[in-house]
Amino acid sequence: MTRWPFARGMSQVATSHHAEDEQYLASSHAIGESNLHHRKHWEWAYIHATAVHAGVVGDGCRALGFGVGSEPLVAAFAAAGTTVLATDQSPETAAAWADTGQHAASLAAVQRPDICAPDVLSERVQFRAVDMTALPADLRVFDLVWSSCCFEHLGSPEAGCDFVLAAMEHVRPGGVAVHTTEFDTTRWRRCRETGSVAAGDYVAFYRARDLRRLVRRLRAAGHEVTANWRVSNHHPMERRIGTFPYDDGPQMRLDMAGRRVTSFGLCITRR
Repeated sequence: MTRWPFARGMSQVATSHHAEDEQYLASSHAIGESNLHHRKHWEWAYIHATAVHAGVVGDGCRALGFGVGSEPLVAAFAAAGTTVLATDQSPETAAAWADTGQHAASLAAVQRPDICAPDVLSERVQFRAVDMTALPADLRVFDLVWSSCCFEHLGSPEAGCDFVLAAMEHVRPGGVAVHTTEFDTTRWRRCRETGSVAAGDYVAFYRARDLRRLVRRLRAAGHEVTANWRVSNHHPMERRIGTFPYDDGPQMRLDMAGRRVTSFGLCITRR
């Protein structure tokens, strides 16, 4: 087995080595993206590939996406036959997210005609405003629950972890939740936080120790998590560090608030 296996039920750190994986390339095609060495691309490909591997994509499957913004996953899942409930925070609380085009207020934000025909998307996808810090009980249960780089923005490191636990109530037994988040590759003594929720720029940069604690909580609740904590720094693309103002060019590592940051994918199976 390769030292850097990709998205086969494994929680893991983003690496450019995954761009050589067949499933990474297949999921990249499915989500209509080609920027293989960009960490946001990695997050979407990871969520898609993990869901496909778990068998929760296709006819008869139901998926719930949190904080979907304008990401391509909603369209990709709908194109494969999945029924999707796409959610994001209300426009009244979106703040800077709306100003930067990263907020969804309706189905219009997730339309991707190059991935899914608009009539098919309208038939298979519903939209609802949801506060991730107070999940409504009537969301029901789904085969797949996902979020892409969302739970680190909820106001504190603890609030993000509480969301991940609470969201498991909406996963059917045997179903999966897949989340991605900021991952601090440095060894600082405390979790770095910046910004504010009110301004729409709060973010917590989770370290391995923070996510290990979350994994222990998930396992204590009876859920299954397998994790690979290895961090690659040897691929040439990982030595290219993006700096502010960040662009859409290849960048798997960023300098953010003085930390060396990439992405982490978390896969949880409900038992």
